[in-house]
Amino acid sequence: MASALDALIELSKSDIGPVVDLLTRAFWDDPLCVHFFPDKEERKKILPVFFKFRLKRPLQYGDVYATSSKLEGVAIWQHSNTVNSSLWKHLRAGGLGFYRTMGRNLLNRMMKMDQYTNQRRAKYAVTPYMHLGPVTVDPELQGQGYSSKLIRPMLERLDRLELPCYLEAQSEDNVSIYEHYGFEVLAKGNVPIADIPHWDMMRFPQ
Repeated sequence: MASALDALIELSKSDIGPVVDLLTRAFWDDPLCVHFFPDKEERKKILPVFFKFRLKRPLQYGDVYATSSKLEGVAIWQHSNTVNSSLWKHLRAGGLGFYRTMGRNLLNRMMKMDQYTNQRRAKYAVTPYMHLGPVTVDPELQGQGYSSKLIRPMLERLDRLELPCYLEAQSEDNVSIYEHYGFEVLAKGNVPIADIPHWDMMRFPQ
């Protein structure tokens, strides 16, 4: 039986270049990205390296879907048994180039952020679960329903599997958007290294 997921494009490692470009443009002004890379020239150089590194694991072990071959938007989904792999484990698995680009000081700060999110997932999330994030739509195409096209089909599948979905948000606007899809706020905190608000959200099967 066909599902709405069948209308999406499941991406693979061969698609990593265009996806990295989309993520770099979409997250250019993201508070965390601006915090870690405040200099615009540095951000332009480092963000593609960062997203290429971060995409390796979900492309291998998770589900990465695009709205179409035109990549109007992309959603990344990972099961709870793979999403909590630490940044250090990623580095040991072949991230030396990433390490050289980031530098020790920046990487240490990023690892603290990684530890913070992993600790909060362990504390607040109901396992097992599917992790959603990021959901990315081309900045020039936002407000045209692409996020809904990416999110709703997987939520319908998770409902059938009776599996909850967990995500993190760093803005009240995003919290409101996800509440529209049935997510509930589990807890609110502040990213300690950046003083940026952080919400843990979960959607239970409906």
